[in-house]
Amino acid sequence: MRSEAVARSPAETLRICRPDDARGLGVETIVARSRGEVLHVFTGEIGPEISQHSLQVDETNHIADTEFIGYLSHACAPNCRLDMRAFQLVALKDMPAGELLTIDYAATEDRLFRQFACHCGAPQCRRWVTGRAEPPNVEGQAHLKGLS
Repeated sequence: MRSEAVARSPAETLRICRPDDARGLGVETIVARSRGEVLHVFTGEIGPEISQHSLQVDETNHIADTEFIGYLSHACAPNCRLDMRAFQLVALKDMPAGELLTIDYAATEDRLFRQFACHCGAPQCRRWVTGRAEPPNVEGQAHLKGLS
């Protein structure tokens, strides 16, 4: 008997969840994942507006109204990455079923819709999340100073 892999839709393998009361919505995998696996190929509306759940596609455009991607949680040591050319979510490590999917927001965003304090717990946690091309705002500077 020959065993064949069964293709599953993202709706069968990913789920929007609320990890805890301190964070907003997130996305978890329903099935175990392997490093390098494409977890989701996404689509959405592309335009110049930045919003809380949009992601930067290029210097002037963002993608919004995606099924799952806008709800990915931030981590300074993420378990996934976004390929914004192929519109794919890719696993950076092996993951068990039920794991929260995370990306580093600074890996795709020049400027965030809103900067925020990070509590991801990674040894290299930056403590304040910004886009890759922006310094901490006044609130972030005060937050970081208070941690010293």
